[in-house]
Amino acid sequence: MRMEFYSAHLLFVILVDDGRPKKKNHFDESIVVFRAKDFADAFQRALRFGKGHETDYKNDKGQRVRWALVEISKLGCVGKKIDGKEVASNLHYRTQKQPIPANKKFHPERANFEAGEVFR
Repeated sequence: MRMEFYSAHLLFVILVDDGRPKKKNHFDESIVVFRAKDFADAFQRALRFGKGHETDYKNDKGQRVRWALVEISKLGCVGKKIDGKEVASNLHYRTQKQPIPANKKFHPERANFEAGEVFR
């Protein structure tokens, strides 16, 4: 059996214990790509990855900070090959200072990244 690639969206909440539970908390959605035998195996592997990234430490104020896996919000089969496959997308609005005309030409080829630069 040849394993396929899967992607999982892991939702973490970051809780800071300052003695006051909050309604508004900081969350992180991490997307991981991995191989699995089938969907059930993929779910178990995603769960292990998420649990493995949970952490607990003290911040500079001595408060407990806990990153906890809340849920696997998405799990999907990418296929046998991942080169060029989209594993995540974030459709959203942005507001610019000036309106963008429908015929505006864009030039992504002019990007100038340093070798090894990482963007999040």
